[in-house]
Amino acid sequence: MSLQIGHDPSTLVARPLDASDVQPSQSGVISRVLGKIFSKPNSFLIFVVLPSVAAAIYYSMIASNQYVTETRMIVRTIGVSEKFDTSETREGRSMIGGDSLTQDSYIVANYLKSPEIVRKLQSEINLRSFYAGTSADPLSRLAEDASFEDLFRYWKSQVDTYVDGPSGIIVFTVRAFSAESSVLITNAALQSANQMVDKISERAKTDLVARVEGDVTASLADYRLALDNLRDYQNKTGIFDPLSSAKMLSEIIGKLTEQKLQLAVSLSSLEAANASNSARARELKRSIAAIDEQIAIRQNSIAGAQEGGDLQLSASLTEFSRLETRRIVAQAIYESNVRNLDTAKSTALRRSTFMSIFSNSNLPDESVYPDRFSNWVILTIGMLSLWMTATLIWMSVEDHRV
Repeated sequence: MSLQIGHDPSTLVARPLDASDVQPSQSGVISRVLGKIFSKPNSFLIFVVLPSVAAAIYYSMIASNQYVTETRMIVRTIGVSEKFDTSETREGRSMIGGDSLTQDSYIVANYLKSPEIVRKLQSEINLRSFYAGTSADPLSRLAEDASFEDLFRYWKSQVDTYVDGPSGIIVFTVRAFSAESSVLITNAALQSANQMVDKISERAKTDLVARVEGDVTASLADYRLALDNLRDYQNKTGIFDPLSSAKMLSEIIGKLTEQKLQLAVSLSSLEAANASNSARARELKRSIAAIDEQIAIRQNSIAGAQEGGDLQLSASLTEFSRLETRRIVAQAIYESNVRNLDTAKSTALRRSTFMSIFSNSNLPDESVYPDRFSNWVILTIGMLSLWMTATLIWMSVEDHRV
């Protein structure tokens, strides 16, 4: 409540105090306080000087040293048979005759930054303990209760892989909070990658042999089926080989024809001597008729009309040729697959894919990260740029208000 003097000095009138009587004074006080706090000198101190000083203290006194190891290697394949690698892209040849397959290098580089290698390193060397220990500063180390996903993201920030396209060389770097830890982690990661390459190489060789063995098994089944079909047809018809049988019948017909000609000559001689009714002439005629009958029977066995419904050689020749052709083709395919199996096994024995390290990771003498001075300068310049930008925007807004 407040007192207000009316027209009668002796009379005092009481009325409530409006918010409008207080608000201008409060907002003015707040504006004056904020104006003093966020004045140019104070804002420069708060947003530039203090962060710069804090960064200088952190980088000079708190930030942990991080040591880097670098390894250079290449994935090589030797003993490759040209018959089984037409699908592989050659990016170059090594000096001692092996193949440098850039695609394999990218596979290894991708594996070194994959969740699988993090799981293996965690189970083999307890990877989490190297980055979550108290030896590292709180801002750089991994949280003790970090999940596997957090560990995987942290691993990707601590390692780097680079593949040189033309040569296939892999550059692998690892950061850790001690020189010994960086070398130990690098060696464990490379051993895991080498096991992965060996596993893929063995799987490729096993798949190659298994695929060809499958072809051999399938072609052998086809070959056996063709033989069974041909044997069943031979047993059904009683003809082992129509071509041979036809040839044999043709030879018999030829001999019978020759005998018939000899008998016909003798008969002609008797007829010329007017002895056609002699016993010898009648015997020759009976012999010629018998030979004609035998010739007709054998000719009908090969082709032509034949009584009794017996199968003729000409009719069986088509089916026999089809079955025999299928048998020959199945046999050729089977023999080709057997040769391919021998070649595949020989190739699998000679083929070898491995990682060749030509620049090992050595114990680093001094830390590389963090780059204390450069990081401090970058942060200070960045905060100064932000402060200048914000100040210019604020001054522009104040100018428009006037």
